Amino acid sequence: MAEVLSPCRLFTLVYIDDIVVFSRSFEEHVEHIQQLLSILSKYNFQLNPPKCKLFQQKIDYLSHVISEKGFQPNDERTRSIKNLREPSNLVEANKFLGGLSWYRKFIPGFASIAAPIHKVTNLTRENRKNFKWEVPQHEAFLELKQHLVTSPLCLDYSNDDCPIILTTDASKIGIGGTLQQNIHGEMKNLYYHSQVTSSTQN
Repeated sequence: MAEVLSPCRLFTLVYIDDIVVFSRSFEEHVEHIQQLLSILSKYNFQLNPPKCKLFQQKIDYLSHVISEKGFQPNDERTRSIKNLREPSNLVEANKFLGGLSWYRKFIPGFASIAAPIHKVTNLTRENRKNFKWEVPQHEAFLELKQHLVTSPLCLDYSNDDCPIILTTDASKIGIGGTLQQNIHGEMKNLYYHSQVTSSTQN
């Protein structure tokens, strides 16, 4: 599908059989849809009308809410993590961390905050029986969930006319970076990256 729609690559997102068309104006959107439909017709692709949503200002796509203001996790995704109880064993700890890792691009310093949980889940097979959930893990759990409640989990789109600002930080625990842009005097967050440092990086 992506190859078929390559002539529309500047204004479409394709994931398997889901297609998103994005435009800067209503008139441009009409043109883009016409181009898309023409190509689909040429290759005998058929659309399911009840599943088509046209001229939307906000959409839910791959667990994200995408709008002109930026993109953020959808409520269902966030709610599922908020409702997770505090882990009491290795399986539950891995489930919590795995689910929350999806949010790392929205949370500054995610890896450093989650480091105590990583420490007790990243165990060799013979050491898994030594799993312990103690105060550091409890505090990390609370802080990560607090971010879901209080942080503006929204990232902005980049502006080609403005320079990108990369800010980095590192410690013995983790490495982090933030991509930002100053757009019309307002600092916009584009992406957060973080990772736990390895023994060779310390």
